[in-house]
Amino acid sequence: MDHRYLPPLVGLVTVMLVASSVPAAASPTTTTWKNKIRPTAVLIGGNLAENADILSAIVAKADPDGSGPAKARIAIVTAASTGASTPEDAANDELNNAAANGIYYSSLFQRFGAETYAVPIDGAVDYPGDEYTPDRANDPAVAAAVRESTGVFFGGGDQMRYVRTLQNCEDAAREAFTNCTDTPVLSALREVADRGVVSGVSAGLTILQGADMITGGEPYEGWRDGATAGYLDDASELGYLPSGGFGFINSVMLDSHFATWGRQGRAVKLALETGHRLVLGVDETTAVVVDRRTQHATVIGVNGASLLDLRFARANDAGVSGVRWSYLTAGDTLNLRAGLTRRAPGSTAVSTTAAAVAPVEDVWDSIEGDGSEYTLRDLGRSVVSATSREGTGNSLETEPQFTTSLRGDRFTQAWTTPAGVISFSNVKLAIQSSE
Repeated sequence: MDHRYLPPLVGLVTVMLVASSVPAAASPTTTTWKNKIRPTAVLIGGNLAENADILSAIVAKADPDGSGPAKARIAIVTAASTGASTPEDAANDELNNAAANGIYYSSLFQRFGAETYAVPIDGAVDYPGDEYTPDRANDPAVAAAVRESTGVFFGGGDQMRYVRTLQNCEDAAREAFTNCTDTPVLSALREVADRGVVSGVSAGLTILQGADMITGGEPYEGWRDGATAGYLDDASELGYLPSGGFGFINSVMLDSHFATWGRQGRAVKLALETGHRLVLGVDETTAVVVDRRTQHATVIGVNGASLLDLRFARANDAGVSGVRWSYLTAGDTLNLRAGLTRRAPGSTAVSTTAAAVAPVEDVWDSIEGDGSEYTLRDLGRSVVSATSREGTGNSLETEPQFTTSLRGDRFTQAWTTPAGVISFSNVKLAIQSSE
């Protein structure tokens, strides 16, 4: 759940290509794709901003035979958004509701050469309309239409609406969401994704997570109070769903709007409490393109992606030490299974300075602060560019106050990519309480 301000349209997903051996006139689900099945995920951190690099990558992955984007057909799922209040609102693609977002994204993908299918399932449990309702997730006709697609796109909003609308779960009224089973439409979406590409933006990225999907929360409250299983009324409290999301990506824990909103702290806390060793966090207007078989991935887009490695982390009553943080930008690659990173071809060594790195305040970009962004990311870049290779930042909130420390050592590397921005790997990260 992203309770901060989001642009009206921050959702997105895709799916790729596939093959079997049938005549060329057959539907996409029976085209000759036997030797081309390469299941892919495109993980978009939020605020797609109609980025051409990301959209082009999605459409290309949804082309079943490599002959061009005209072969791509994207199933667009926007049930993470609330339902429209009126038919007029549902038809207005400038508004932020499930039906309107489906229209908007259909138009957007069509501009990039793909056919589209706006999956008619609404995010509101009690939506009063006739067409966009959760019940249609059990409609065989909708599932059949999804199967004719070559790609899937999950839009943004609240990831828990995806759980409510696309799965049948016991104890849903008490929001325990146990023993969940797929609806026919979700089963169809899985079929498309497994022979091609699945993508999501913001909540659409988060729902691709396996176990322990985050449901909301801020870093400070997470460290002060710990994580709580469930969907919480207080959006600042760190919550998670133990049964998880749809499980398209299981090698790492996922989070969105990551360095943009200073979410490194909350991700470390949740990973510690749930036993996850690796976290992938993706920034806004940025995507990580993942080969789902090999878990090899490439960063594309404007900002960056973070890999947090907790395999050698040491937790104590005051906090944690020994976390390794890598921040990668366009062209850099990583392997999500092994936790390895590699710099973009053509990168050069970072120029260093002898100037000391000044401590920073509001390092987690609190929503109670001045609205800054990327503060901890910028501190990391300063640390790897300084000969001292050390820097600290404090939480805005106090009693207790938390200090994040960054330090470079012999395992730390930093480089300037051909795009002229700094990436780094294996910076040591520690979080400690003042009490």
